[in-house]
Amino acid sequence: MDDYVNVGRWFSILHRRSQLFIVEACQNLHLTFSEYIMLIRIFDNEGAKQDELANMLYLDKAVVTRTVNLLQEKGFIYREVDPADRRVKHIFLTEYGREQHQFLRNIIQGWIDYLVRDMKQDDIQHLFNGFNELVTKACEADLVKLARNLPSGGDVHEKI
Repeated sequence: MDDYVNVGRWFSILHRRSQLFIVEACQNLHLTFSEYIMLIRIFDNEGAKQDELANMLYLDKAVVTRTVNLLQEKGFIYREVDPADRRVKHIFLTEYGREQHQFLRNIIQGWIDYLVRDMKQDDIQHLFNGFNELVTKACEADLVKLARNLPSGGDVHEKI
């Protein structure tokens, strides 16, 4: 691959256009992109603690707290204090939040379907597998160590 800058640009464009699509599709619910992503995680992990959501989404705890507060104000979720540790709160969907589940799932499915519409099924599967591998590797990476050990040639190799 000769042009790594373009790869970074492509990721950036996909991310930004996906955000714009989701925000547009969620206008009637008045959801931001962050709120949408948080709700999708809560659907799959109802009862999770805020710290767990932060870890799942690789977000700062303050960002999660702010987003959870907004979702609660909008009536999508509620918090329940953990009986064993009153400092811990678990996140649950309200009935209204639960009613939005299929609509919100359809948004991302519709976007992905649009993006891959003209691709062959084998190419789509290869793309999905490749993204999964990239995400797994990115999540496992020691970012500080990699950034500090970046040689002038650009290749990043973790020292064992």
